Amino acid sequence: MRRIRVSLRKEVDASYDIVVEAGLMDRLAKELSGLVSGGRCAVVCDFTTRELFVPALLDRAEDAGLSCDVLDVPPGEASKSLAVFEGLLGRLRDLRYTRKDFVLALGGGMVGDLAGFTAGCYMRGLPVVQAPTTLLSQVDSSVGGKVAVNLPGAKNYVGLFHQPKKVLIDVRTLQSLPRRELLSGLAEVIKHAVIADAGFFEFLEQGREALLTLDEEAVVRTVATCCAIKAGIVERDEREAGPRMVLNYGHTIGHAIEDAAGYALTHGECVAYGMRAEARIANALGLFPESDLARQERLLDGYGLALDPLDMDPERLIDLAHGDKKNAGGRITFILPTAIGQTTRRDDVPLDLVREVLEATLARA
Repeated sequence: MRRIRVSLRKEVDASYDIVVEAGLMDRLAKELSGLVSGGRCAVVCDFTTRELFVPALLDRAEDAGLSCDVLDVPPGEASKSLAVFEGLLGRLRDLRYTRKDFVLALGGGMVGDLAGFTAGCYMRGLPVVQAPTTLLSQVDSSVGGKVAVNLPGAKNYVGLFHQPKKVLIDVRTLQSLPRRELLSGLAEVIKHAVIADAGFFEFLEQGREALLTLDEEAVVRTVATCCAIKAGIVERDEREAGPRMVLNYGHTIGHAIEDAAGYALTHGECVAYGMRAEARIANALGLFPESDLARQERLLDGYGLALDPLDMDPERLIDLAHGDKKNAGGRITFILPTAIGQTTRRDDVPLDLVREVLEATLARA
């Protein structure tokens, strides 16, 4: 037998900037033109974001020396599929895109995931720039490089890590959001506070009116704080080997609810139900003080999140939770809060307790 070793020690600087401000879309073309010298830009968007934001980008593109092609897809989670992904690859091929070109993800979380995954796979990797236009994508999915599409009944099961060249966030795009989408993003905002920043949690308690009315100073602070929290976590664990799993708080149950609902509920709505359930599990285990549980409950109530009962079978949710890709050894892994701003990871939660909490949470959040 002969043994040959291939030594590959990667030393790649994949650092990038996140820019958060009000009015950034007015100079988006100029920001993009300097990123890839001489390259073309494939703007991946959905039909809604094409109508809202693409005309202004195209109007300014020529003056900025930027050549753009628009690749739009239907809105909604159904577009995060292998079929739509394959269609985008074919369009890039037909347009003769090369590695000198780049992809702009202009839209919400679905667009960011789909465009990032397409960029990461086409010709083994094109640069991607994230320009998120929803609160949920601005505070969470645009940062960290996790991109994916779904399999039937398996959210984000086909994906990779493909870090963006830059993240460009204009908080004024949030003015286009329906209230339901704004609240969906606020669920992820609350998650960031619970897992990492007690002071930020207090700001959310006191600043509810400012956030709900999209006061620019409050929104910029909120988005920037969430991005800083996530950036710090990603810097320690880019590929989710351990510490990054803290970002899964509310998602173990939340993803199961999202799947069981057939994506009729928004991601943030499902995460909010997940946070209620997982905090109650932590409290029942003696991990999360009653006073902190009450603060989270009041905060979710105050933002109008996870209030309505859900007609779902707890056994079905437990079965779906067992399929979470972060599990190991056949046990469900939970991120559970131990205080506002602190968490722990547990895979020994009794299923009877999970069932009991789910029944109570679904009956009335």
